[in-house]
Amino acid sequence: MHIERPMAVSATSAPEDFPASALEQHLNQSADAALPSDPGFEAFYQRLAALFGAGEKELLRFIGSYRSSDEGPLDYRTVSAQMKVVGQALSRLKDEGLEGSAADKELRGVMARLFGTSLFISQYLQEIFNPVLDEDSREKADW
Repeated sequence: MHIERPMAVSATSAPEDFPASALEQHLNQSADAALPSDPGFEAFYQRLAALFGAGEKELLRFIGSYRSSDEGPLDYRTVSAQMKVVGQALSRLKDEGLEGSAADKELRGVMARLFGTSLFISQYLQEIFNPVLDEDSREKADW
């Protein structure tokens, strides 16, 4: 009985028709798609950038009360929406080469406050809807 050795594949060889740059193109397209495509974000970011240096509380106040139109609803009413837009602004600062700048540190502080708020709300809701029952609370719950 004779067993032939299967075709070996070398790590450095690739078929002639293999598109080596396809992965790079796909990654570049994904990076371009990750950029904020919302036209309202640009106006928001410009107004936010004008407030850099005013402090985290002022930035939080601005983000929470921002309206793209005078009569419309708040654009970033929920904590998750605020976290998302601050993440986009941080990404924009990084793209502009301002990572580590005072504005970046200020926005990271805003993100930390928003994250803490989100965590507090989640924990509070967890305690309300799934309370830990001990002997005393079980006695009171049966009435």
